[in-house]
This record gives sequence, structure tokens and C-alpha cells, in this order.
Amino acid sequence: MTISLAVNQRDPEEIRIALHEGSRLVDLRWAREDRPTKVGNIYMAVVRQVEAGLDAAFIDFGDRRAGFLHRGNVHPAYEDESLSPLEVAALPSRQAAMMTDCADEGDEPDADSGDGEDFVEEAAPRIEDLLRPGQQILVQVLRDPVRGKGATLTTIISLPGRQAVLVPSLGRIGVSRRIHDSARRATLRELFESTLEGTGLGAIARTAAEDAPDDEIRADLAPLREAWQSLGQAVADVDAPILLYEEAGPATRAVRELLGPNVERVVVDNKGAADSVRSILDRYLPGHSLQIESYEERRPLFEILGIERDWQMLFRSRVPVGAGASIVIHETEALTAIDVNSGRVDKGSLEETALEANRLAAEEMARQIRLRDLGGIIVADFIDMQKSEHRRELERTMRAALKADRARLKLGRMSSFGLLAMTRRRQGAGLPRASDALCLHCGGSGHIGHHNAGALRLLRRLRALEPGPTFRIRLHPGVEQAFERDYSGVCQELGLELVFESDPQVPSGEPVVEALAGSAVDR
Repeated sequence: MTISLAVNQRDPEEIRIALHEGSRLVDLRWAREDRPTKVGNIYMAVVRQVEAGLDAAFIDFGDRRAGFLHRGNVHPAYEDESLSPLEVAALPSRQAAMMTDCADEGDEPDADSGDGEDFVEEAAPRIEDLLRPGQQILVQVLRDPVRGKGATLTTIISLPGRQAVLVPSLGRIGVSRRIHDSARRATLRELFESTLEGTGLGAIARTAAEDAPDDEIRADLAPLREAWQSLGQAVADVDAPILLYEEAGPATRAVRELLGPNVERVVVDNKGAADSVRSILDRYLPGHSLQIESYEERRPLFEILGIERDWQMLFRSRVPVGAGASIVIHETEALTAIDVNSGRVDKGSLEETALEANRLAAEEMARQIRLRDLGGIIVADFIDMQKSEHRRELERTMRAALKADRARLKLGRMSSFGLLAMTRRRQGAGLPRASDALCLHCGGSGHIGHHNAGALRLLRRLRALEPGPTFRIRLHPGVEQAFERDYSGVCQELGLELVFESDPQVPSGEPVVEALAGSAVDR
């Protein structure tokens, strides 16, 4: 089946770039005009607050909410007050050196933004020894703000290209863990070392470099070196906080990250965007033979390609996986629970039925995790299987399905209860999270109070009132109907002067009781 890259950029309010195989979404990049991403941007920032108890600092980098900088992401050279932020960013550090091992799974340098344990040395300086309020530092955005939390920052600067990532403080050449050929790994190290000889800069060879010609890799490194030099010039005499380097737009990032040798077709629904994609391809894949198809029909591109259904499915909790089976995804603040339902799967025995349903669920689960950009702790509740070999087989299925994910993740072992836990580092803000708002009626639970329950709560509140003033009752229409049906007689016995005001915006379980001035109200 043909693997294609679809660029939906006709509507500037929302840009969607999808890698798909037939009508099935494989990978996705998404951006909204009203929610521009800052990931990859580099700022000269100011330390606003150092929290020793959190082992972190809050940084003013020009956003409306302060960024979060954990000690594990602070270059140890900041302990020397005589060094400028740019000098610090260019000094080799253990944090940057460890990024190769931590980041090669996903090809992107991605310092720890959580507990920082991967980067903490036994004798590492404390956060208050490294930073002080009012100090200027050079930071890069790792992740955009999520659910009231500020952006995650790092002082370990990296500049990504298609075949390479320039990491000035790496101090050596790293190679993606996904490149298994030892001879090619050695060749890439030699090529990178000769290209960067005399600069003192470190870099990581990405997976895309495995099959790339040497001159193409050199051409990819050249603009990264120029960007670093320009950054050095921009640092001089600036008033922090200020943006020094802006990461490429969504189309450029998508082509850089999604376009591989298996892509046979690129379809763009906007002429200007088609020219832009063509120039991006010429930059990252000089001499490419890919044809850029311009789609000009009125019907939306995702609908004509048959991938709109997969896009809409990302905003639902229940996702079918085939044969009547499904998975149900529930996100909380830092944990996502995924439940497996067998549906109509029937393999003749309970054990074989569970194994088949779990297999289907594991493959779709890995895809949904990638497309939704789920992060933190993810716990999958599979259907119980009695045989340990079946549990191990399912682990292998899940591990194979997760190989397509570029994010850094760790997969645990399946327990005897059918639970399989993993951790994943979110790449961005996440699709559903960035596209919806918390329901004011249910508070995010997915359930609202029954109208009868709302009516009963109102009755309790009315019984606590003293007769005298007139009370206005604002309540949901369904609650008003239930109250009049079940409790109107009881209410008359209370002797209260009440005015009911029907309002569908009032949650079912939250009727509003207000005392009005005076003893009567014009009805």
C-alpha cells in the first residue's frame, strides 16, 4: 500500500500534516494558529525564582507563564559566574554526553524534564549553587505549557536537522541507537568528526543519516553550524528575556521528521504551501525524485484521502481495534489508563480469545499513543491471560508496535493481573489536550449529575432557609422539571417566596440560590 505525506495547509487556522498508508494514519504533526508552539526556540532568559525544595528554578523567558527548569537540565558550568551563557552552552558537560544514550531512541536530544534522575551526579551542585534570581541564562524550550504548567526548559542547547542534531556541549559525536550496522556507525562518526573538526562542537547522527550520502550529511550540518554562529552574535548586548532563535515552522519540521525513503507521494492542498514544501525538500533531500501533487478540489484533503475518520477518532475515548474489540483511553493529570474490551472476538477458548483481542489492542494502542502524543505514566489493562508465554508474547507485540514511536519511552513487564505499564516523554502539547476545553458541567469526569439528584440537592438547600426575603433559583431546565414533578408539594409547606429561572448553562448538580432585595419580585 502506498505511503503518502498529506499536507493540509489550506486553512491557516489549523495545519495538519499526516503520514498515512492508504486510509490509515501512521504519524501526524499538527499546529494551530492560536496556539503556536515554542518547542525548539532559544531564549536569553532571566531566573525569577529558585526553589531548593523542588530542585528547580522558574525562568522568565518572555512567555506569560514562567518556564520550569529542573537541576538535571542545568549546565554545571553555571556555577562559575565569570562565564557568559554562550560560553557555558559550548562547554562539554556530562548532561549533554548522556543525551546520546537517553535521546537516541527517538533521534532527538531530549533532556529529562521530570525527576532528573538520569542526569544527577552524586556530587552534583545544588540548584541554589548554580542559579540565583536575576541571573541571565540561555535556555531552550523542550515542551510547551500543558494544563496550567509552564513550559519545560533546558540549558543544553541543540539544533536539529534532518540527518544530524548539533549539540555544542555534547563534546563528542553520537550515533542514533537505531542504526545497528557497526561499520556504518563508525563511518558516520568519522564523517561527523572530519566535518566538525576544529569547531569543538558535538553532534548526533540521526537515523536518517544511515542511508544518506556523505555530501548530503555535510549539507545538513552546514546551516546548523551557521545557526550556532548567528546565535553567538545575537547573544551580545541583549536585554533578557528575548527570543534569539526560532525553530522552523510545522511544515518544515514535519518534512524533516516524517519524510523517509518509504514515502512515495506528497500531496499538498495549497499552492503556496506546495512551493514551500518543494523548497524544504530541495534543502533536506537535494536531488530527490518525489513529485509534489497540488490538490485543488473543494472537498477537504483529509476527507478525499479517507483519513479524516482517523483524525476525528483521536478525540474520542473509545477506539475500535477490529473484530468488535476496542480500547478505552482515559487521561488524567500525569497518568493515562487504557482498558481493553474483547467485543465479539471469539477464538474458541477464553485464553485464545483474550490473546487475540490483546494483540489487536496492543497494535492500535501503540498507534493511538503516538498520534495523541500521550505522556507520563501509561497503564494498559489487558484482558487477563493465564499462560506466562502468552503474556511474554504480548510484550513482544507491544514492543514491536512501539518501534515506530520517535519519543523516548520505557516499557515494563506485564503483571499477572494483565497490567502493562510504560513511561513516555510527550513531544508537544498533545492533540486532544490542545483542541478542547474542560467541561464546566462535569469537571472533566465525563459524567453529570442526574436531574433528580439536582432537584433533591435544591430541596435540601431550601429547607435550610428562613422565610422572609424572596429567593431566585437559577437551575438547569431538567432539574426544574424534576423539582416541580417530585417536590413542589413539599416546597409549598416551607412557606418560601421563590422565583425559578431556567438556565441550561447551570450544571445539573449546582442550582444557584440567591436572596433578592425586597420582599417581592416582579414576575
